[in-house]
Amino acid sequence: MQKLFLNVVIASLALPMAGQIIASTDQTDIEEIIILGDEDSPVFPAPEPIAMSQTDSASLLKSMPGANINSNGPLTGIAQYRGLFGDRVTVSMDNDAVLSGGPNAMDAPLSYAPPLLLKSLEVTPGIAPVSASQEAIGGHIVATLDRGEFADTEDTEISGAIGSHYGTLDDGVNHGLKAVIANDQHKLAALASYDEGNDGESGKGDKLADTGYRRERYDLSYAWQNDASNVTLSGGKLDTNDTGTPALPMDIAYIHTDIANLNATTNYKDMTFRTRVGYSHVDHLMDNFSLRSNANPMMYRQNNATGRQFSWGGSVEVPLGDDVLTVGIDGTKVVHDALITNPNMAMFAVQNFSDAERYIYGLFAEWKHITQQWEIEAGLRYNRVNMDSDDVSAAGMMPMMQNLADGLAGGFNSGERDQSFDNIDIVVKASRPLTNTTGLNIGIARKTRAPSYQELYLWLPLEATGGLADGRSYIGNLDLDSEVNYEINTGLDWQTGKVYASGQVFFRKVDDFIQGTPSNNLSANMLGTMMSGQAPLQFNNIDAELYCFDGRYGLILNDNWRLDGVLSYVRGEDKDNDDNLYRIAPLNHSLAVSWQKAALSARLESVLYAKQSKTSGYNDEQDSAGYGLLNVQGQYRVSKQFKISAGIDNLLDKNYVDHLSGYNRNSDSDIALGERLPGRGRNLFIAMNISW
Repeated sequence: MQKLFLNVVIASLALPMAGQIIASTDQTDIEEIIILGDEDSPVFPAPEPIAMSQTDSASLLKSMPGANINSNGPLTGIAQYRGLFGDRVTVSMDNDAVLSGGPNAMDAPLSYAPPLLLKSLEVTPGIAPVSASQEAIGGHIVATLDRGEFADTEDTEISGAIGSHYGTLDDGVNHGLKAVIANDQHKLAALASYDEGNDGESGKGDKLADTGYRRERYDLSYAWQNDASNVTLSGGKLDTNDTGTPALPMDIAYIHTDIANLNATTNYKDMTFRTRVGYSHVDHLMDNFSLRSNANPMMYRQNNATGRQFSWGGSVEVPLGDDVLTVGIDGTKVVHDALITNPNMAMFAVQNFSDAERYIYGLFAEWKHITQQWEIEAGLRYNRVNMDSDDVSAAGMMPMMQNLADGLAGGFNSGERDQSFDNIDIVVKASRPLTNTTGLNIGIARKTRAPSYQELYLWLPLEATGGLADGRSYIGNLDLDSEVNYEINTGLDWQTGKVYASGQVFFRKVDDFIQGTPSNNLSANMLGTMMSGQAPLQFNNIDAELYCFDGRYGLILNDNWRLDGVLSYVRGEDKDNDDNLYRIAPLNHSLAVSWQKAALSARLESVLYAKQSKTSGYNDEQDSAGYGLLNVQGQYRVSKQFKISAGIDNLLDKNYVDHLSGYNRNSDSDIALGERLPGRGRNLFIAMNISW
């Protein structure tokens, strides 16, 4: 039996100046889907890529089985995979975890990878390997920037690309530049992008206030290689300014981030050694008065948050006959601070987080075994997570509120803030052919995650919750245990002739799942009610279950036409409280008809979402209705170096509500406060790309 490899490209999502958006699989080679069949069975060709119309790279996840986004703003898309999101789904770039510096994830990890600079976005369906990330309890995503390629000879070559995009709905403009100087050993690459847009509107013409954005991203890298080794050193900067987050209580005044990474690989006596070092620093100011109206100067609030991350890792791959054993060690140190003030009241100051430290030290081993029938991966990881916080305080409140805040600060400062967690992950995955056209893959795992700094150290009732955006205030809990996820995953891959299908069913039992439940802290309840009119929730451990299925399928009709579909469904339950888990994507399906002939290509896509009525009572989550959208795109390749793309999102100007979009917090909008934010109306876009 021969194994054939199929690259899966999401046709409408490939970028004007980049390559492919790749949906990886549960196999070792994450850029490939393994199809079992005869040597002369055809490999499915990928359709011609067409320009992406969205500014937030996280929107690409919607076309991958099981994946979606929680959208809190035009650049604040939080990755969701099979019902889990936020810190439970890890995102890496340059082999480094992407740091979100703000306590509400306004700088969500994928906002650091603008679409015009993105080479690929890879999702590992099912269970992520222990080597992929330290705490990938819910899934793992890899974003890769397009820094060009080495040349084939020692002669220096200059290459690059310029891409531009314009959308009518928000007068949005996106520009990107890639410039590369390289020979066969050295490569110097410079990347730059600029994104800016105004407020959008819904399908019925309602103004969506706080949906404007402005972002700049720069990246410079140097790479060297020879026959045995390669080294890449990169540095980057992100500047986001005056960008709305309408589902959150504040907007982005600015986010200034510096990023640096070093990655190296060398081969010695059949062994492969890898090492990496990374550093990030985020300076983030948010407020509730610069972009949205606030008629009460006494209620002006701004939060200056900083985050610093230093990470490192090393591993060695050792061949053992036909097997490969990988052993590695990694570490991550993250420190967060956040100070809330009022520019009109010098005395008002709340130390939201004070040197909230989180250190992870990991050891892992991964064994890969291939026989004629089976391909097996087994992994074991141990993480030591140490956390601590400095003293906190509050000043400048009304007397009764100040007394309550002082009591909460005193209780927190005298509490056990220096905590440690010892976590063990175990992963076993296997795949094998069943017939000449069908392959089986199965996986079981135990995955863990220690509490986030917000879940542990949020001492005052606030909405600094990593982007939950449910409108509730929360307090942390120094007695939290680590989440433990037990998961089983099984699926089939099938291809015959010009038809393919692959799908997986899964079941997750998450012990000590961290969920907001009603607080029993009387002082916090009184203060929270005074501040927001509602008692806060407290992060507590519960037991949860998530299960269901996802997959993709396709059919090549002839040399010019093809169909491709994606189907996803997940159910999440709070087993302790007979409730549903919060912000779970409903049943959804997309079907695209693609046509390509010579230099022309086009695509018509249907997107369907069912209603979501299985909502969380504790989070006051509203039900949402189902909806359907049509999108159309086309591309003309004028020459090898020049192509033009155009399209229409929401072709019928449908007025709809995305269940994961959050609730409106901006009174300037035509949408009532507290109502779920509707989706964007009809958007015509045009994009061009010039390469050399």
